[in-house]
Amino acid sequence: MVQWKKGLIIVRVRLAFASENGQRISLPVHYNHLVQALIYRVLPEKLARDLHEEGFPYEKRRFKLFTFSRLLEQGQPVEQSGRRMLCFPGKISFFFATPRDEILESLLREAFLKKSIMLLGQKVFLAEVRVIPEPNWSLPLTVRFLSPVTVYRTTEENGKRITHFLKPREPEFNRLLVENARKKYFLITGKVADGFSFSLSPFRFSEERNRVVVIFKGTPIAAWTGIFRLEGDSELVAISYQAGLGSKNSAGFGMWEVWEPPRHGNASEQG
Repeated sequence: MVQWKKGLIIVRVRLAFASENGQRISLPVHYNHLVQALIYRVLPEKLARDLHEEGFPYEKRRFKLFTFSRLLEQGQPVEQSGRRMLCFPGKISFFFATPRDEILESLLREAFLKKSIMLLGQKVFLAEVRVIPEPNWSLPLTVRFLSPVTVYRTTEENGKRITHFLKPREPEFNRLLVENARKKYFLITGKVADGFSFSLSPFRFSEERNRVVVIFKGTPIAAWTGIFRLEGDSELVAISYQAGLGSKNSAGFGMWEVWEPPRHGNASEQG
């Protein structure tokens, strides 16, 4: 992980991109693929290509080992040429996290060097970077998802591959989360994590309110927001903070933060 002054370890940043002359930024409601493309355009061409095409292989899977949040601004819904869009007043921002030094260092260096980056035909530039140091936590934690978490398994039915997205209260949901985190742990540390485990359990959560479907490059992905309890081995939990929980992290899924109840407001908030 990147060292920042006095030995502080950095794995997460908040990036703000602004438009030229304060013009509005328009994005479709399902914008994950565009934010991912923005990240790849900022990175050096070779690194972006290697990540996109190869990643970090583990058995039959290829991990990218980065994740990002939903956009932090509330876009204004509008209709443009019969298409549902979100309009942002001149700036968008999101959290980005990775345990890989070369990804974070390259992203920050290149973002400052490039005068502009194209985002759906709109020129934007890096306006601000905020460093988010890894928190000092003690388990168990209460966490909130900054981008929805998804877990799935694939089966073959009548000669067709069918994807089943799992619900947080299904036992297989947590088992697959742990298996996924162990693979990331091995890729990041080179150590086997067979003895490590954790559990993620709904805390303030509703299957109806917290289910979201994100269309990513034409494919619907069922995922979950909300507030959860997270406990288990601290090293595996830390990996999930750095690289994301669950599947499709590099498509903008599985980023979480430590959550504390608000001092005032609605105590029934579900995230």
